[in-house]
Amino acid sequence: MKPHRSAYKITRVLVIILGASFATVATAICEEVSPAPKVKVRYRMPSIVMSAHADWPKDPNYRDAMAKFVVDHGFNVVEGGVDVLDVCRKNGLMVQLGGDQATLDIAPKLREDPAVFGYFVSDRRRRDSFPAFAKIASIFEKADPNHPTIFINRAAWNEFGDFAKQVKPMLLDFYHYHAMPRRHAERYYLYLLMFRGLGQEHGVPVMRCTSSSSPPAVLRQTIYTSLAYGVKGFHFWTPWIFAHAKDKEGNAVLKGGKLNMYVTLPHLTDIAKEVRKMSPVLVNCRSVAMYHTDPLPISGGKAPGDAWCQPSGSQLLVGVLKDEKGGDFLLVTNKHPGMKQEASLSFDATVSAVEQMDKKTGNWKAIPLDAGGERRTGKLHLAPGDGELLKVVRVVKK
Repeated sequence: MKPHRSAYKITRVLVIILGASFATVATAICEEVSPAPKVKVRYRMPSIVMSAHADWPKDPNYRDAMAKFVVDHGFNVVEGGVDVLDVCRKNGLMVQLGGDQATLDIAPKLREDPAVFGYFVSDRRRRDSFPAFAKIASIFEKADPNHPTIFINRAAWNEFGDFAKQVKPMLLDFYHYHAMPRRHAERYYLYLLMFRGLGQEHGVPVMRCTSSSSPPAVLRQTIYTSLAYGVKGFHFWTPWIFAHAKDKEGNAVLKGGKLNMYVTLPHLTDIAKEVRKMSPVLVNCRSVAMYHTDPLPISGGKAPGDAWCQPSGSQLLVGVLKDEKGGDFLLVTNKHPGMKQEASLSFDATVSAVEQMDKKTGNWKAIPLDAGGERRTGKLHLAPGDGELLKVVRVVKK
């Protein structure tokens, strides 16, 4: 299969935008002439992560209710201390712990704990911090080799290539608030591409932070397009999503004898519930390719002429995914957060059937394919910023 855009052309663009040294790092990522050499996988996400802050009640007797409330609304990771590990473990939640000395001291005892997601260390530090971060990451990995340390990179500083090389983290985390003014929205897909490449190069998953204050359709577009690039986890700023009524002293105010809980961003929890249904598929898939339709973003290309799936329509992104058993999946997304789109997908003769996941139930339903010569075509109608997961049955002659 021919590369959909030449590395030379992409590198020229990167030199203009980001500088020669950064473009050198990008060239190998953008050029997909042949399959990348196999890299040892250092860490796998247990699921597609949706992480938030929960306002834990002071009274431990009400914490079980809060944990259930978080799970019922689609999130699977909360920020907290070791004091909430038991209640989270009971309810199927994971905890992002602080990466301090006290936590490091008990980390060897937590290495087999399914309630531990990882250890948060730092946010938005520059290159001169990387040597110290490398030591911290190494120390934590020796104490607990099963859970990652978490350092958030600011994408706009363009230092994440050095970070990955020096720190050698088990998880790559970054933020890019592309929908905000003066945040280089034109680099949105470029950063997704480059973190995807770094993750594959180092055998680690990619997680991203995005703005929870974005309009609902923009949040939906951010999450689905990121999933199409193989991102495995999300957290948000601001993170305060799950709360409960309190008095002036911070004590819980009950309603009918129960904790009076509420969600600050219900549109975000709606998306989280959908992601939870898709998670068993997506967490076990690797990103194979990304096909854009016009208008093309920086670093984004159309499907090559010999691709088994050819999307057409405006403002579309198709993530081509493959699971560990060789199964083929497509995540078809609408890049436009303000307009509905129709996606037309033309399949070659290797495709015998296509099914679409119902994001409410997790069930699959067949998509009708219209015959037209040697190819068959299916259509999808996408809400603004939305995405749909497809399972494709292919018969490929070896």
